[in-house]
Amino acid sequence: MKVAFSKLNITPKEYINKPLAGYTRKDPCLGKLDDIYVHSVLIESNSVASNKEFLLLLSLDLLKVPLSITKYIRNKIIKKYPSLKFEQILVHATHTHAAFDLTGEFYWPGGALNVMKGIMFGANRNDKYIVWFTNKILKVVEGLFNNLKSCRIAWKKEPFNPDIVINRRHPSRKTLPHLGVITFKSLEENELLGFIINYACHPTTLSYKNNKLSADYPGRIIQKIKELTNNKVKAIYFNGASGDLNPITTCGTEYEQFESDKTPIYDQLGTYHHTERIGYTIAEEALKLANSISDNDYFSAIEFQIYTHEFWIPMKDHKYFSKQWFTNKLIYAIKKLFLLNIARYTMLNSNFPIFIIDKKKGKFRCNTVIQYIKVRAKSKSKKKEFSLMTIPGELFEEIGDSFLKASLTGKDNIFIFQNAQDWIGYLFPLHEYVEEGGYEPVPSFSPLGGYFVKNEMLRLLTKISNEI
Repeated sequence: MKVAFSKLNITPKEYINKPLAGYTRKDPCLGKLDDIYVHSVLIESNSVASNKEFLLLLSLDLLKVPLSITKYIRNKIIKKYPSLKFEQILVHATHTHAAFDLTGEFYWPGGALNVMKGIMFGANRNDKYIVWFTNKILKVVEGLFNNLKSCRIAWKKEPFNPDIVINRRHPSRKTLPHLGVITFKSLEENELLGFIINYACHPTTLSYKNNKLSADYPGRIIQKIKELTNNKVKAIYFNGASGDLNPITTCGTEYEQFESDKTPIYDQLGTYHHTERIGYTIAEEALKLANSISDNDYFSAIEFQIYTHEFWIPMKDHKYFSKQWFTNKLIYAIKKLFLLNIARYTMLNSNFPIFIIDKKKGKFRCNTVIQYIKVRAKSKSKKKEFSLMTIPGELFEEIGDSFLKASLTGKDNIFIFQNAQDWIGYLFPLHEYVEEGGYEPVPSFSPLGGYFVKNEMLRLLTKISNEI
């Protein structure tokens, strides 16, 4: 097997005054804390029996990359590099809240009303930037093919949370995300070439008051790995199930106290100091974890099995009654009767719509996709499997835990990549919607998004299991 890592700067020269995505800011981009990148890794299988020779993983320092854009990127890649197949390309957004708007909803800074204006009338205003960084990605892929090196592969996970992550809805849970690494060592020198890092935390160390460009803590992870290894070891970051997991910047760690008043969690005012602290903390532990893997745990050959499932999610509300019913129903009605009815016509004329929607029997629905990638590693007399799971949005911790338990390779051998291949909003359990409400249903396509994604993924896993 072979591997190559690469990255390329996707900060445009004229970044000042470009709209930033993620918060309802009053101002556009007014400066730069650090650059944003497309990070990449290309893995080549050397097995004749494998039908999937390559796996290309792309991680972009952006808030989100919806299905319309990920399809555009992947189609451009396979057109130029026919040895790659469409389903072998994974496009992920780290979800930084300090990078550029793509689909127009944040085009006009100034608050929630301007976001609504952007949803309805912001289409096609950032297309030049999308085309520009896609062309950058094509150059990245060329470099990957030219720099493939023979290697061996290993992976490892551990629970890790030195008071840097909190579940904003259930702070007393004292959440314990897993830090995972997939490592690659050179075949000849037996030295670490690079590794994939997987953790779970919202990249919101920088508060809504920040108006400067930044990759947030994922960017600091990569930078710290570079510094710690004298640029000899490459890294790429993929965010896990962190829809309801926030970084701890200024709120403190009074977990039990937050159950009665969660305001300090939501109103944190993190600065670049917190960005660096959290990024460096994760980087140091990830590198330590990568170096802790024994040579005996490495494998010299792999095979891929990629399972892809596209489906539709209806714009439909849940049937229930609770104290949150009126607020939830009002949000749902505004989106369905006002926003979507107007925005639908804008999206139909958009090159890169926020959602791929249509109307069937008078009801709106949204197209999305999930993937389950099983990787079988072999070396002489031993073999082992791990899997990658792509999720099209911001997955709540509870659903993520259910996927870990249902994984066909076991909870210690699965890596969840949220905001991968698509973004349809927050993906929360129905009981969270009914009992807690919250702001999460507002930017999401449907309050049933989490319900459908969970059921479709579990159905896909059952289908795969029955085929084995």
